[in-house]
Amino acid sequence: MADSAMVIRALEPADIRATAALLAEAMDDDPAYNFLFPRGQGHLAGLEDFFARNLRTHLPYRCTYVGIVGRAVAATVTMRPPDGVSISMLTMIRRGLLPFAFAHGFSAVSRLLTLKDTYDAIESRLARGERHWLVRMMAVDPARQGRGLGSHLLNFILDATVDARTIGGKAPTVLTTHEERNVLFYERAGFEVDGAQTMSSMGKAPYRVWSMRRRPRT
Repeated sequence: MADSAMVIRALEPADIRATAALLAEAMDDDPAYNFLFPRGQGHLAGLEDFFARNLRTHLPYRCTYVGIVGRAVAATVTMRPPDGVSISMLTMIRRGLLPFAFAHGFSAVSRLLTLKDTYDAIESRLARGERHWLVRMMAVDPARQGRGLGSHLLNFILDATVDARTIGGKAPTVLTTHEERNVLFYERAGFEVDGAQTMSSMGKAPYRVWSMRRRPRT
């Protein structure tokens, strides 16, 4: 049963550090992020910095949400809207890639761009040319998993955003996941598996990627 004391609200600047740390811990063994930051010294710190940058990028769009239990961030989800997050190439370079390269090196930038191209292509195929919502980042504090917090947060946000603001009554929500156990989690929220593929082109051990779609509930 979900913790009834969890408060769901939009991400605030003061939440970024704790939310980035939660994402880093939850994604610690994720194969894609292990490609971005190979395991070893600096792995978790690199992930925290990466997620903090992503959270700051999405902050003006008010599309990242947190579930607060007590004073702690217990869960988070970023629901990127159909119009996306508009960032100019100049801004991306000056505020994104250059600081990221300075912090982590140009080899990390190369790996980041490889991941971006790979998952942009998957998203494009999954969307089939439709305007769509994207579950961009989602995680639950590993110490609190299994209590229904993730389901409560995801369903609450889907209901408040996707289902409440459908475009023509048919804008889908899409996502990818690397964990088979997550497939059932998302199926309970109305997602269906659209396909699965093995990723083996990034010089690491092959891993599975499940692509999922969900039609809005009306």
